[in-house]
Amino acid sequence: MAEPILVVDVGTSATRVALVVGDQSGLLREPGTASLVWPSSVCLDDAGYLVGTAAERRKRAIPRRYIDGPRRAVDAQASMWLDGREVMGGEALGAYLAAVRGEARQQYGADVDRVTLTTPPAYLPRDPRRDVLVAAGEAAGFSDVELMSSAVAVALDPETGGGLPGGALVLTAELGATWAVSLVQVRGNHTAQLAQETSAAGNELDALLINDLRSEGRTWLEPLLAAPGDAGLRAYYEAIDFVRRLKHQLADAEEVTDHLTPITPPYRLTREWLAAFAEPALRWLAASCHRVLAAAGATTADLGAVVLAGGGARLPMAEPTLRAALGHPVRRAGETELAVAGSAARWSVGALSRGMPAERPSWRVEPVAWDVPGGRGELMRWLVGEGQPYPAGAVVARVRVPDDRVFDLVAPQAGTLLAHRAAVGQRVGPVLVASAAKTPKALAEHPPPLQHRLEVAGSWLLTPDRQRLVECDGAGRFVRYRLVGDPAVTGEFIPEVGTAAPAGGRVFVGPDGRLCLVAWDSESWFSLWDVDTGKLLTRFREPAGASGVRVNEIEWRLATEAEGKAVGRYRRSTFTIWDLRTGDRVDKVSDDAWTRRNPDYSSRSRGQGFGTTVASPDGQLRAAMLEASDGSWVLLVHDIATEQEVFRARETPDRRALAGFSADGRHLLANWESESRSTVDVWHV
Repeated sequence: MAEPILVVDVGTSATRVALVVGDQSGLLREPGTASLVWPSSVCLDDAGYLVGTAAERRKRAIPRRYIDGPRRAVDAQASMWLDGREVMGGEALGAYLAAVRGEARQQYGADVDRVTLTTPPAYLPRDPRRDVLVAAGEAAGFSDVELMSSAVAVALDPETGGGLPGGALVLTAELGATWAVSLVQVRGNHTAQLAQETSAAGNELDALLINDLRSEGRTWLEPLLAAPGDAGLRAYYEAIDFVRRLKHQLADAEEVTDHLTPITPPYRLTREWLAAFAEPALRWLAASCHRVLAAAGATTADLGAVVLAGGGARLPMAEPTLRAALGHPVRRAGETELAVAGSAARWSVGALSRGMPAERPSWRVEPVAWDVPGGRGELMRWLVGEGQPYPAGAVVARVRVPDDRVFDLVAPQAGTLLAHRAAVGQRVGPVLVASAAKTPKALAEHPPPLQHRLEVAGSWLLTPDRQRLVECDGAGRFVRYRLVGDPAVTGEFIPEVGTAAPAGGRVFVGPDGRLCLVAWDSESWFSLWDVDTGKLLTRFREPAGASGVRVNEIEWRLATEAEGKAVGRYRRSTFTIWDLRTGDRVDKVSDDAWTRRNPDYSSRSRGQGFGTTVASPDGQLRAAMLEASDGSWVLLVHDIATEQEVFRARETPDRRALAGFSADGRHLLANWESESRSTVDVWHV
C-alpha cells in the first residue's frame, strides 16, 4: 500500500489540509467546524497548546495567550509573547502541525509520517526559515518533511494551468495576509519558481479598514479598545475578525452593513470604499508584475497564463487590475483559498514518479575497491592523482591500520583514476572505493548498453544545450520533449490548427536560441510557433504550394520550393524566400543551382546538438557517422587520445544519420532518418 502523505498549506491566518493516499487525494475538514478552512490560531493554556477552532474559542477567556497565526513569527524570524512567556514561531508551528497530524490519524485510521508543507514564495533556497519549517514538521512527529513553494502549486493547478505546454511561463498572484507575485516555469516535476516579490499589502489593507472602523465608531469603539486588562485586547481581536468578514462579503455584494456586537451601532462598508482603501495595494500589484517579469528577463508576451489565488482574489477589483496591467486574461480557481492545498496534494500524488533510480554502471567507468585490513584504517596518501593513468599492479594509495601497519592498495588492472573518494587523513573502511576509467581495449571488448530506442513518424532534434530530445510529428501536429536519459515525455506542445489538414512540420532553432515549430497545411498556410511558450509568432501563405521547405537559421528566413514552368525539355524549380520575423515575402527566384549557392538553407536544423562528427564533453571520445558503400550508415566511436575504435553500430536508414552526446557526457545518441520514420538510439556511456 502506498505511503500516505499529509499536505498542509499553513497560511498566516488560515490553513488548508489534504491527505494523499496512493493516487487519491482529498481535503480534510477542521474538527471544530467541519470547514475545509482551518483557523491558523494557536492558544497556550495551562494544559498546553490549543489550535484552530479550539484556540478561537479560548481566546475570549485568555486573549493574551492567543495568536492568530504562528507563521507570522516565522516570517518575521521573531518570537511571540504569550502572557509573559516567550515562544518561538517554530515551536508554536510544531504544536499546530502535531494537532493536524493527530486529526489526520483520527480520520485516516493510522499514523501519517510524511508531510508536504507549502512555503511562501519569499522562502527561497537556503533561507533559514525553511529550516524552521522542516524542524517544526519533525517536532510534530513527521519523519519526512518536504517543502513546496505555494507559487509552484498555484502554477500546477490543473483547474487554472491545464493545457500549458512544457516550459510555459505562469505569473501567479497570491493575495492573502501577504501578497506575492511570482513567475514560474512549468516543467512537470521540474517546475521552478524564477522570480518573486512579496508585500504586506493584505495586512495593510486590514489595518486601513480597522482605522476606518475606529474613525466611524470612535464614540463607541474606542472605549471598548481602551478597556483595561483582557477586555481591550478581546475587543481588538473581535474588530479584526469583523472587518475581515465584511471585506469578504463584498465579493458578492455592493454594500454590507453589520454590528460589531448586538448593542453597538451599525457599520457600513461599500465596494467603492473598499476599492479606495485597496488602491495602494493594487497599485503595488500591477507594478510588481512588471518588476518580476523584468527580473527573469521576460515580458508579458512570454506569458502562458496569469493565475490569481488566495482569499484576497475575491476582491472585486483584483482581477481587473491584473488584466489591465498585463493585457492578458486572468485565470482563477473556483475556490481560490483551497487552490494551493488542492494542487499541492495532486502534486504529491505523483511522488512515486519523482523517485530517483540508482545510477547505472557506466560503460567507461568502473569502481575499484579494496578491503581495508581489520575493517578500518587511515588514508595516508594517494600515489596516483585524479585524472592520471596507471598500469596494472601500480600502488594507487596507502593506508595505516590501527596497529600502525601500512598497506599498499594495488590496482588489479590498468586504468585512469577519475576521483579520490576519500581525503588524506580520513578514516576509511571496511572498504575503500575509487572511480577508474577503463582502457580503450576494455571498452572495445564490452560495448555500452543500449538504454532505449525511440521512434516517431516525423523527426528528432537534440536541443543545442544537449539536454533534451525533441520529437516533432511529421505533419506538425505536436512537439514533445524528453530528457536525454529518460524516455518519458516531460512536455508537449500542440499548435492550434484551422480547417485545412496539417501537411508538414519541423522544429528549428531561432537566432535567439529558442525552439520554433514551422508547420504548414494542405492550403499552403505556414505558421511559426514558439514551442516553449506556445505563442504564434507569424503566419503567411504561399499560393503556389511547396514541394520542399528549407530554413536559414542564421538569417531566420524560410524558402519554399515549387515546380516552375517547363522550359523546353526541363522544368525549373521556383524558390520563394520569406522573412520569419515578419512573415513578409523577400524574394522569388527560378534557379536550379539555388540550393547549391545557398547552403545555409536546410530542411533540418543545423543549430541542434546532433552532427555528423561530435566529441564528448570531456574530450575523450569522438563519434562520427559514415555512409558505407552498401548504403548503410555506421556510427564509429574512437578514443581521441589513442585513436582506437571502441564502439560501432550500423543501421540502414533511407536518408541520413547523425550522432550526439548528452551535455553531461553520460549518453551517446544516434539519429537514423528514413522517409517515413525517424529513430533515436540512446546508449549509456
